[in-house]
Amino acid sequence: DAMPERVIDVGIAEQHALTFSAGLAFAGMHPVVALYATFLNRAFDQLLMDVALHRAGVTVVLDRAGITGADGASHNGVWDIAMCSLIPGIRLAAPRDEDTLRAELCDALDVSDAPTVLRYRKGSLPDPMPALRSVGGVDVLLDEAGADSSPRVLIVGTGACAPDAIEAGRRLVADGIGVTVVDPRWLLPLSLDLVEMAAGYDAVISVEDGIVHGGFGWALRDGLTQAATPVCCLGVPQIFPEHGERAQMIADFGYDADGIERAARDAVSALGARDS
Repeated sequence: DAMPERVIDVGIAEQHALTFSAGLAFAGMHPVVALYATFLNRAFDQLLMDVALHRAGVTVVLDRAGITGADGASHNGVWDIAMCSLIPGIRLAAPRDEDTLRAELCDALDVSDAPTVLRYRKGSLPDPMPALRSVGGVDVLLDEAGADSSPRVLIVGTGACAPDAIEAGRRLVADGIGVTVVDPRWLLPLSLDLVEMAAGYDAVISVEDGIVHGGFGWALRDGLTQAATPVCCLGVPQIFPEHGERAQMIADFGYDADGIERAARDAVSALGARDS
């Protein structure tokens, strides 16, 4: 209503939306394409060949990223991270709250030589989660040393998973386990600052609201191969998630606060067994 000359509705034609936006970028504009996350799948070829190949400055914002549940199996937006990881030069962010959503959108609009993607969950945004500090582009959300000689666990809570990651971290800290919880903000490309940080921990738990197979956690695990740091990757298994309630589905898949806590305790137990 405020700027009708700057809003173009192409209907449910995702392929056209991406190719059309590449043309707008070449004409000197910076288009923002708004899609449901699951329907970016339909425009993969256009994102790859029309936008990324030609280094067009196009931003794609993905609503309903991750498990949506009650919208039905076709609407779970769990494929975008793994899918975008195949595309050279692309940058993908997963904001955790309103402040990071605004900041990362502004950052994306400054990128003129590559596609950028922002993904955010269905529903209202959570309460603000300010960072204690930033290391490179990585936000530290919780950092407790734990008891003397206790293992140090790094929990990487991406985007919508950050609140549960913080909650799980607090429970572990209460038992004397050293825990740091971080939000990498930009998942693609993989942050070298995050890899360097993670190499200093005894175990890493990666949490993403998307399919694990080929996703962010796998990239982090591969990046830590030389450091030999064990990485547990939590997220959606390689299935078509069915209709259901979002919270229950996430719990079933094991990446709610309970699942994160359980994975971290299992990792600490495995470290103890290895050392003994």
